[in-house]
Amino acid sequence: MTQEKMSRQADEKSQSYISVNSTEWDSSEKQGSKGLCGVHGASQTPHLDRQLQQSQSKEILQALIMSLNDIADENRCTKCAVESASSLFTGYVREVRAAKRSGKWSKEEKKAIKAEVKSLGKGVKRDIKALWKEGHN
Repeated sequence: MTQEKMSRQADEKSQSYISVNSTEWDSSEKQGSKGLCGVHGASQTPHLDRQLQQSQSKEILQALIMSLNDIADENRCTKCAVESASSLFTGYVREVRAAKRSGKWSKEEKKAIKAEVKSLGKGVKRDIKALWKEGHN
């Protein structure tokens, strides 16, 4: 979905929205080489990438995308859409934790995935803190 389309939908839903600059992403626009990013080069999260490319993970991600699209749809109940997205996400996390505990992953793989998720989380946390400080100045 383009930034312009998202902005128009937000305008139609509410006159008071915040425009967020984001990169346009289209699943048909794949990088030339698998695992390469135009900004970062080789993937910095190979274990997490591999986990997210499994069919079950892809199905969950598609369902989350649909739930998030429902949030932006003025004909849908926002509360139901958020609850659906939350339920899907927490269910997936439960399944991942069960797989982790059952020995499906090696000790090294567990550590690698944990480190990758933690590094991604730090970036998100830093960005949110900066945004929060911006709003309270």
